[in-house]
Amino acid sequence: MKHTDHRSVGALIAVDSAKLQASLIDAFEAAGIPTPLQADDDASLRAALASANLDLIVVSSVLKGSYVAPMITEIRRGALGPHPFPIVIALVDAGDLATLREVSNCGPDDVVAQSSEPQDLLDRINVFLAGNRRPLVVNDGYAGPERRGEDRK
Repeated sequence: MKHTDHRSVGALIAVDSAKLQASLIDAFEAAGIPTPLQADDDASLRAALASANLDLIVVSSVLKGSYVAPMITEIRRGALGPHPFPIVIALVDAGDLATLREVSNCGPDDVVAQSSEPQDLLDRINVFLAGNRRPLVVNDGYAGPERRGEDRK
């Protein structure tokens, strides 16, 4: 997907920090992305994912104590939502390397430290919206962007 006019981007922000959510909404609106859907727990996230045609999803790996990153796998496998390959940016705690690796294996396009500034996150999102996205792969154990180097393909 290549967008230069972000008004057509269907977006979802799923974080349980009101401050982070407000900052992301402000950053999205400044970039011309219309007011995104919002979710702050696993039930509202699942409902939004199931019913909305989304191009961009920014989701924390944990919402109100529930680990929701496996929903990314459900999206990628076509079991949740209308299409399996929206842009997915997963937010994780900065120092939690085990969670970072586990979330990465769920198939998001990018994994970002939750302590990042909203503008930094928006800059990374704009790379994807501009069409600079890794090829997507689906196999028995993984669905998401290609992460193997040329020597492993």
